[in-house]
Amino acid sequence: MKSRHTRMGLIALSAAGMLLLSSCASSETASSAIEPIDGGAELAPCDAVDLGLITRCENFYEDFWPEIDRQMDALYETAKKADGGRLVIWDWYELSPEVIAEFNKRYPDLKIETRGLTYNLSSAIISAKTTASRNTDVLSGSLVSAAAMTDEGYWAEVDWPSFGVPEEFFTIGAPEMLPDSINGSLMQVNTDKIEVPATLDGLLDPMYQGKVSIANYNPITFSGYGMAEGEDAMVDLITELKSSGNMQVVEDQNQPLSSGDIPVALGQTLFNPNPSLSVSPFEHNGVFAQFSGVNTDAKNPAGAMLWSLWNAYDPEWIELRMTDEQFSTTQVPYAGLPSSVFAEASGLMKTNADALLLGLEKGAETETQDTRDEWIAMIDAADKAMNG
Repeated sequence: MKSRHTRMGLIALSAAGMLLLSSCASSETASSAIEPIDGGAELAPCDAVDLGLITRCENFYEDFWPEIDRQMDALYETAKKADGGRLVIWDWYELSPEVIAEFNKRYPDLKIETRGLTYNLSSAIISAKTTASRNTDVLSGSLVSAAAMTDEGYWAEVDWPSFGVPEEFFTIGAPEMLPDSINGSLMQVNTDKIEVPATLDGLLDPMYQGKVSIANYNPITFSGYGMAEGEDAMVDLITELKSSGNMQVVEDQNQPLSSGDIPVALGQTLFNPNPSLSVSPFEHNGVFAQFSGVNTDAKNPAGAMLWSLWNAYDPEWIELRMTDEQFSTTQVPYAGLPSSVFAEASGLMKTNADALLLGLEKGAETETQDTRDEWIAMIDAADKAMNG
């Protein structure tokens, strides 16, 4: 299911890919002809609550959603006439039929075509551009994973606040990137076997020898620590955790976590429904906003805008994500949405949302557009320390 992934991965473009991207990226704005109907509406101020660097608008569904909803109706009318009502969405994982069905309940005249490309996502988008092939309409990712696409102009400029979205949502990412969810670094634990400390340094205790795992593709887990304590301290911590035998770098964390053979797993949100498993933030854990938007090479930019707004904010869809088990492994909705959204969470969504929101409340390290390159450098350093 597409929604299981984190969209937080390492930058994986080769040097050749970067050259292609630099030479072929368009400065055109795919959404330039799409304006809000009636010039938009004047909205009430955001009833703001700060969650670290994220601003929550408690009055979002009362004072912002009605205008977004109105604009989405107009976007739909445009989208179903563009490219024969075809909407192409590429991501790390393809959209599940169940997710597409929920979208089509409201927008039946749009036919979604989806591909899951994992680490090949960027290169596929570049290749489609260079060969004039049908490209994805929607872009998505975190600031880190979408860095190349951002720098080379693949995100079309969209004035999202003119479509009703609170301006306070655009203090972390670039203005063309619509925040749709959050993810972050967390400790997963088999509570039948062991308890976890409140800090990564606490895992140096001899009681954790052979008890901690991290996936070889997950150096981002240490990046918040590095941003707070410095690169040298982060590298020293990783080195000592490995040399002590406390932490093992593995390919599969899930089975040994669930069995209790390696009862602590450093990673992100939890997808295993085993009732013995829990997840918690730690000091200097990173919380990362995830974004979606419009590809400058889109053939259906209105459809891309419609999908992005629906997936991020539609109240009926968000309620399903928070309460229906078949959608319980989707990423946690954007923390800027009202607290009532998260209060209704159940099952795995409650487990993950509670942990990420607690991390934000405790001052989690949060990536921003201004600090993005520092985060990338820290992830690269952590990757070298973990994997050589």
